[in-house]
Amino acid sequence: MTTMRLCAALAAVCYGVFACTRKKLPLFFKILLYGCISYLMGALFTACYTLVYQAPPRGFHVGVLGNIGAYFFLLSAYFGAIDRLADGGEAAYRGYRLAALLAPLLIAGIALSAVVQSGPAACLPLLLLAVPVGLTLYFACKHLILPDVEMGIIRVMRPYNFLVILFCLCETLTQVPQLLPNVQTAAGIGACLILVFLLPVAERGVRKWFM
Repeated sequence: MTTMRLCAALAAVCYGVFACTRKKLPLFFKILLYGCISYLMGALFTACYTLVYQAPPRGFHVGVLGNIGAYFFLLSAYFGAIDRLADGGEAAYRGYRLAALLAPLLIAGIALSAVVQSGPAACLPLLLLAVPVGLTLYFACKHLILPDVEMGIIRVMRPYNFLVILFCLCETLTQVPQLLPNVQTAAGIGACLILVFLLPVAERGVRKWFM
């Protein structure tokens, strides 16, 4: 799984760098690329640790910081680069924003359940990821369900937002200690596959509203 994560992150970064060099892309896409680079750094540390000690690191380690950084870049892309274009703050859409809050509440519920069953020490990586993952999920869910606006950003970015939701959920499941190893492995494989397609899908959406 460590090798798969490293290869998926490397493929995503290579695609993002190539896309940025061959055409002009907005800040939104570049922030996503920085997130993939942060994820790659975390995966690289985990791979090196596993190679040296013949076992993957457990609990909190430096590689977790790479994951946390990746989610903060995803969150920054939403909050700083696209949300003001996609959501005009109309009172009529307040219900959609409230519905999107169910996503971070779900992550909080998963984290709380894990702490109750396994203790806070075993769940430290999950607890550290809960805040950035929950906030990222809020924006991804909101942008997925909001009605389309005049510029068409909501419509063209829905596939990307759907992938972000799946990626966040899969990554969260890999950090829940009481899950069966087969379930964690399946979630990890899903996260790797989604990561490979995340930037190409984002670029396709970006081309439709930016170009």
